[in-house]
Amino acid sequence: MEMLDYVKVTPAKLKENIADKNSLVSPLVNLFLKQKNGSVTIVASGSSFNAVMMSKPYLKMRLARSVEVVTPELFELTRTSKNMKNFTFFVSQSGASTNILHAMKFVNERNGRTIALTGNTHSEVAQKADIVIDYGVGKETVGYVTVGLSTLVMYLVLFANEVAQREQRPIDSDDDLLQLPEIMTETINTALEFVNDHFMELAQMGPTFICGNNMNLGVAREAALKFQETLKIPTLHYEIEEFMHGPDIQLSPQYSIFLIDNPQASPRIAAINTSLAAVTARHYLITYNSDKVQPNVINIKLPAINSLCSLATIPFFQIIVASMMPALNREDAHPLAIKFMNMIPTKNYDNQGR
Repeated sequence: MEMLDYVKVTPAKLKENIADKNSLVSPLVNLFLKQKNGSVTIVASGSSFNAVMMSKPYLKMRLARSVEVVTPELFELTRTSKNMKNFTFFVSQSGASTNILHAMKFVNERNGRTIALTGNTHSEVAQKADIVIDYGVGKETVGYVTVGLSTLVMYLVLFANEVAQREQRPIDSDDDLLQLPEIMTETINTALEFVNDHFMELAQMGPTFICGNNMNLGVAREAALKFQETLKIPTLHYEIEEFMHGPDIQLSPQYSIFLIDNPQASPRIAAINTSLAAVTARHYLITYNSDKVQPNVINIKLPAINSLCSLATIPFFQIIVASMMPALNREDAHPLAIKFMNMIPTKNYDNQGR
């Protein structure tokens, strides 16, 4: 399967995981409810970090506790005797991330317990963790993960929803959860039309900004990562007002800008998108539930669970990169970049069991 295939099958995988939610999340829920200190720390990097960012507003709402997401490096630099008591788990889809392994070792050396959420229970992370939980991604052979990102978001949603149910607080229904993969399928179709209609613009993309707020900052982070990994173009992510307070000064007609609206449409963000036409033709606004047809405005259906609009939005960017990478022959990195990456590995597959 190619990257585009994985994007297209993701909604079906989410439906499958929602149906299997009890067996999937019960191990982590049981561990969490035994913990007296309710604060949550999630240690992740790359796309896993971005997935947690996309789900963080929902986690805070349904867990009714503070939630922090940190990289493995920041985790090691900032742990104290107090926050070492937080309910902490590590996320690595591949189970081979060297920085996650190092952070887990940091905890073990201080007699702490390591809980690993992974897509590969035969990996070194799984071997080194005290407790291993499979978050239900299955096998994804393309390194530019898409199924892994969305299944992680959904796993965290199901986890938080189950905690809320056991603690007798408001929860989201299965119908509302199942609406998300349905909307993702609609977004995929919208994105395929966008690529077809804007192919020449996308083929000429240079430096790019992708901007969004709150949960959609997580989308912007992930989209920027994927643009750089697949299309090999410099891409920056910002909150929208942060983009307007400095980074915008470098704009020229060579730039592309994608703005992601807030769940409730923002007149300010719409005005920024309209004004961007003064400097570049490649400016796009992703908004929700709009009944207006406007140039360079992409309309996505807003889920019943507004705080999870990130999950409805991310396929738009995944389709762009999955379509344009092979079309532009951008699969291969520069030989010197490959040489550099081989000198400083970020994955350890030596102890993989599959």
